[in-house]
Amino acid sequence: MDIDALTKGVGLFGSALAIFKQALELLPDSSRKADAAAALERAEREFELAEATAASKLRYALCYNHFPPEIMLSKDEVIWECPTCKNKKDNTPRVALA
Repeated sequence: MDIDALTKGVGLFGSALAIFKQALELLPDSSRKADAAAALERAEREFELAEATAASKLRYALCYNHFPPEIMLSKDEVIWECPTCKNKKDNTPRVALA
């Protein structure tokens, strides 16, 4: 998996969603605007799910206190923390006892 291409793709898609969201605010209130807003919300949710799936494949920890799961952050790849709820996950390697 090409991590650089994946990162660029995620970034570009996220930027496109932000642009569409700004453009939506410029439209006059109507049922078509409401339909477009609902479609944009669905697209954002699908994007968040795809982002979490990609992060999981890249072995990032996910916080399942949220839906879609939130990508957890780590400075040392041992202790992971959710940026939203501060949930922590300890990923310290376990030593098997013989």
